[in-house]
Amino acid sequence: MKKGNQRLIREHNAKLVLNLLREEGSLSRAQLSRRSGLAPSALTRQVRHLLDREIVVETGKQSSQGGRRGVLLSLNSEHAFAVGVKVERTRLLTALVNLEGKILNSQELDLDGDVSPEPLVRAIGRSVATVCKGELLGVGVAVSGFVDPFSGHDYYSPILGWHDVPFQAMLQSALDCPIWIENDVNALALAESWFGAGRGANDFVCVTVGEGVGAGLVLNNSLYRGTHGGAGELGHTCVQPEGLPCRCGQRGCLETLASDSFLKAAADRLAISGIAELAALARAGSKEAIEPFQIMGRSLGAGVVTLVNLLNPERIVLGGERMDVFDLFFEPFREFVESRTFPHEAADLEILPWELDAAGFVIGAATLPIASFFQLPTGGRNP
Repeated sequence: MKKGNQRLIREHNAKLVLNLLREEGSLSRAQLSRRSGLAPSALTRQVRHLLDREIVVETGKQSSQGGRRGVLLSLNSEHAFAVGVKVERTRLLTALVNLEGKILNSQELDLDGDVSPEPLVRAIGRSVATVCKGELLGVGVAVSGFVDPFSGHDYYSPILGWHDVPFQAMLQSALDCPIWIENDVNALALAESWFGAGRGANDFVCVTVGEGVGAGLVLNNSLYRGTHGGAGELGHTCVQPEGLPCRCGQRGCLETLASDSFLKAAADRLAISGIAELAALARAGSKEAIEPFQIMGRSLGAGVVTLVNLLNPERIVLGGERMDVFDLFFEPFREFVESRTFPHEAADLEILPWELDAAGFVIGAATLPIASFFQLPTGGRNP
């Protein structure tokens, strides 16, 4: 066998072991051999190599089952780090993340309303330098809109007011490390898939509600992005053809009935200060305040039913800024989804709140370079 092929096989086997430890936690050599299909001798060589490089550590022994207790091996979560960045309209969130998705250091920066690309790139450079620790696997950036992670362009972001911004190339010129760009909801879906409420599900949809409405699709354990990264724009699906104008230029988009703008308009009609006061009135029993949240829940349900009937996912994971009013919109949302979904699908479908909360956006952004560290070199899954 050629040396190049041997090297590729060794790398593949090493990543196979690392992924098992990442997904299942501490395992003995015997357990790793059985789960990986590697012969004990080959597994022993791989483990020795990973121990020497301090990617894997020994963490005690198995509980006694009457025989010799095996030594447990675990992933060394501090072997490498990545930085995740979440771009919002008013602030920049940056975090240093380890291989287990734990935030070690973070910074929140007020953008003072300026999200134009050039000053934003400079702000990201400063924030990365602030949270950085040692050599990085890379920097992942989560940003709203129609993002093509393959070209690094943000083609259109209504929230940021961007059109065809070559964001990855701009960042690459400012940061001396690998750069990943991803839609923010996709980044959240990736984080929940690896470390949160989506873990263990082959197929699930992460739906976010806040300033916009988005969906991250995880199909067959991989993010589904579409041809140019445009999959998952749930908020701009039409639910009322003759409905209200949307900021995207169309009419009747889901966002006009299930986002912050809809709730703020409802608060204005009641002559109150905003969403928080609207929610307080609803929780106090005001029918006029309860109604907008019910409309929001049913409208969001109408959008999600389409995804459920098209994709038949195992789970729906709900997240986003408006999870602070989850108690007010969830029941009409759940009832609509269950009543309009085929009975067998409805019986098997799980609907869960996000597990990582808002931190999931930066964790997901950091997971992009982390995923490249774990990726099998011979056809393994992409994030």
